[in-house]
Amino acid sequence: MPYGKIASYCGHLSLAAKRGLLLLFIFVQTAILAGHLYYQYTYIMGEAARILRNTILLEAERFETSLDAMGYQVRLIGNALLLNHTVTSENTNRFLDEELKQDWLDGVIVFDEKGDFVAQRALFPLENALSASTIAQASFRDSPLFKQLRYSKENDSLFYWQSDGADPNLHGFVMYHAIRDIKGNFLGGVVGYFDADSMVEIFRKLNDKGFYLGSGGAMVVLDRDNYIQLTRVGAGVTAGPLHFYPYLKEVMKYSSDSAQTNQYISPIDGTPRMGVFLNLSHHKWVMAAGLAEHEILHGWYLQVFCSVMALIAIIITQWSLLNYMHANSLQRAQLVKDALRDPLTGLANRRYFDEQVRNICRVVSHQRQSLCVLNIDLDYFKRINDNFGHSGGDEVLRCVGQILPGLVRGNDIVARLGGEEFVVVMPFTEPEYAEEVAERIRINFARQEVNFHGRKIQFTASFGLAQMTPDELNASEGFQATLDRADQALYRAKREGRNRVCVASKNRQLILYPA
Repeated sequence: MPYGKIASYCGHLSLAAKRGLLLLFIFVQTAILAGHLYYQYTYIMGEAARILRNTILLEAERFETSLDAMGYQVRLIGNALLLNHTVTSENTNRFLDEELKQDWLDGVIVFDEKGDFVAQRALFPLENALSASTIAQASFRDSPLFKQLRYSKENDSLFYWQSDGADPNLHGFVMYHAIRDIKGNFLGGVVGYFDADSMVEIFRKLNDKGFYLGSGGAMVVLDRDNYIQLTRVGAGVTAGPLHFYPYLKEVMKYSSDSAQTNQYISPIDGTPRMGVFLNLSHHKWVMAAGLAEHEILHGWYLQVFCSVMALIAIIITQWSLLNYMHANSLQRAQLVKDALRDPLTGLANRRYFDEQVRNICRVVSHQRQSLCVLNIDLDYFKRINDNFGHSGGDEVLRCVGQILPGLVRGNDIVARLGGEEFVVVMPFTEPEYAEEVAERIRINFARQEVNFHGRKIQFTASFGLAQMTPDELNASEGFQATLDRADQALYRAKREGRNRVCVASKNRQLILYPA
């Protein structure tokens, strides 16, 4: 549909209908905006999930690599001191100091087959980690764990440890390696310590290189068996081991081998997060990386707020423009009406009447139909003005304008020619029917009583009726000739006593229609 037709169609709608269409348009706008915001939300969450998966896989590989390096270093130390004896007693401390310079080892104890210490070095005081009796005896021989490992067929073991010495906050990982000769005889063992704070330091080095999960992001390593947080970097860092049983158990249910993303509330700091929980070291530990949802969606929340504010502003503007345009349309329609209608009676004025007559004459002539013209003039109107004032006369004219259109057909043309003179053009009408219409109007006028400030005004009218001849229909000034004949009939009605209908003959003779 062309734009002009749409505009024309909308221009004829009521204000309620226009508002309904605008509400429908607003609904469509809102739906499109909501769809766009939902797409942005899913895109942002998808990108965050991708980042988390890549991060956890990278860090898990680094963690496993560190543990493998720690295991290799422990085996190297054990073989050098207990099996191959490539390091002499004089060089033992220097050898161990060199080995402790690596990032994945914070302390080491070498013991013989009885559990007695052969060598020990650490980056922290050993009395902070080991019990006083173990330090005093310089031996593990009374330790139940040593007895268990001593007779175990496993040569390597990795487990969580927590200090039972002077500093209970020390905790981390222990790598145990048994040294056996070629016949399988137990020669002793090596215990390597990796403090949880060292793992935090490794994570922090990544931050220094540009890896950053945000102020609300966090990465942790959890012990599955004891429900303990082994190490943590990022938001919610708390000194010392954290025992949150059974709360840590709540999030460990999300752990998997495939780095799936989950949404959860952190039991550590209560922050809603998107996180990945990945199993490590044959399901012994769980590495988790999480991003705070408010940080992931911070930009999206801002976009939602700005979009909603913009939408509200657009809706208010559209609603205001609609009301303004509708009021403008009504004003333009009123101006058009005022230009074509008589302001007092509401009937067509002379300009509009002439335009309509030209059109209807062409149609009637083309279809070879009859057209009649009825001229009406109120009787003694000057007397009404003298007795009731011009306001009283205006009331009478207004009454005529209200009742006259209802006494004729819808396709008849009714107009005020000026003063107290009116005209009715009746297309497709034979003179006999036109005479009946004229008489009906005359009787109706005579029965009217106009209430003016408590006084009754009665009035009558004289009528002149003429039928257009075929020659008049085809002539450019034919209608004026017919109107002149109707005027002559009207004057005859006035002379014959008023309040009557006179019909003009086609040869300009007048026929009186008795009152």
